[in-house]
Amino acid sequence: MIFSLFVGAALAKKPPPPLPEPVYQDVVASLLGDALTQDVAWKDLVFLSTQIGARFAGSPALDRASTWAQAQMQSYGLANVHAEPVTLRSWSRGTLEIAATAPFARPLHGLSLGASVGTPAGGLEGDVVVVDSWDAFTALPDDRVKGRIVVWNVPFTTYGETVGYRFAGASVASRRGAVASLVRSVSPTSLDTPHTGVQRYDADVTPIPAIAITGEDATWLAMLQLQGVTPHLRVASTAAPVADVPANNVMGEVRGRELPEEVVVLGCHLDSWDVGQGAQDDGAGCVQALTAVWLISKQPVAPRRTVRVVFYVGEEYGIGGALGYAETHKAEKHFAAIEADTGAGHPFGFKVDVRKPGSTDEEPDAELVAAAITRVSAVQGPLKVLDMGQFEQGYGGTDIGPLIEQGALGFGVWHDTTGYWPIHHTWADTIDKVDPNDLDAGVAAMALLGWTLADLP
Repeated sequence: MIFSLFVGAALAKKPPPPLPEPVYQDVVASLLGDALTQDVAWKDLVFLSTQIGARFAGSPALDRASTWAQAQMQSYGLANVHAEPVTLRSWSRGTLEIAATAPFARPLHGLSLGASVGTPAGGLEGDVVVVDSWDAFTALPDDRVKGRIVVWNVPFTTYGETVGYRFAGASVASRRGAVASLVRSVSPTSLDTPHTGVQRYDADVTPIPAIAITGEDATWLAMLQLQGVTPHLRVASTAAPVADVPANNVMGEVRGRELPEEVVVLGCHLDSWDVGQGAQDDGAGCVQALTAVWLISKQPVAPRRTVRVVFYVGEEYGIGGALGYAETHKAEKHFAAIEADTGAGHPFGFKVDVRKPGSTDEEPDAELVAAAITRVSAVQGPLKVLDMGQFEQGYGGTDIGPLIEQGALGFGVWHDTTGYWPIHHTWADTIDKVDPNDLDAGVAAMALLGWTLADLP
């Protein structure tokens, strides 16, 4: 349907006229002014981060967060507030001890990666081999890999490029007989803080422990190897997958005045990893989306389409919430979706993700992206005043991905991630890293784009 809006407009019915310009300008001024002066988003994020905290799939904390979210949506007067059950994958981190025994004894700092298996009951030991790329690993002779612990000491370039070593490193290492896989934490900087995240075993390999270590520890092991010294490590982990668990997506909405059956989603993920507070990933995105929809609900005129806030669950481990929502609501017409899931830095604008319905291509279609940007050009002027008006082709977001694949226009909030990647998926993802002014700017960006998309003829 969305594709026809761009290339088949001649076949469509004549759309109703837009709001009179003065009314639209009043809405713009109201949304921006209210977004930048309210303290609702900050108070909600403080509560979510400090009184609920980390919210991994299957945890009591995620259940408490879902209950809190539903109550907040109701208190803000949103319509059709409810929870929808979904099934999520889950996993137990267990305990982890990792230490060098040669060239001398010292502990290392690490976190097991999602879906990792543990070690045998007594732990395991092995000599270390350090590599800095797939090619370097491929070039190693088999006797340098079999029975060893592989360390992927890969410097951070971009998250999209570097995270592949975290995701696939254990499978690649296991295929050649390694006994464990350690990956340098995916971050441009490190203060001896390990990062976690998901990884996956290929079906044709024997699962081996998969662990992230700090940049400092990875560098130390690499420098020993450069000097001709072979480090020896001992690893003991009780990590293990567990049974699937029930959870709930939570949502509320502002009903559209003319096309209520068409929906614009403002989304985020309520779950987090089991370390830190989940303040930036993705508590900030949730309070921004919720506050934006609340502000839209306060306008004297509702937008043409329905605006729905969706708190997805399970994004960090299996995207069960996103898949469940897309299946439950597949008969609805999702016109557009906006996601905030790259921290709480200042928003520069939006990454635009539009694909041809039915296409198996995971990359946005450049022609459709350009058309979508043209459709929302009216919003760029007000946002540019606050340095938030950049729109370019890019990835929309994990949770709204299934909706984009079905034909919805996708927009991912384009945050400044300078302070995000160093604390991403770590114990340091806490409320003190969030700037309230940047948080409010994100509310403004989502509110203005959300209302504009919902009111397009």
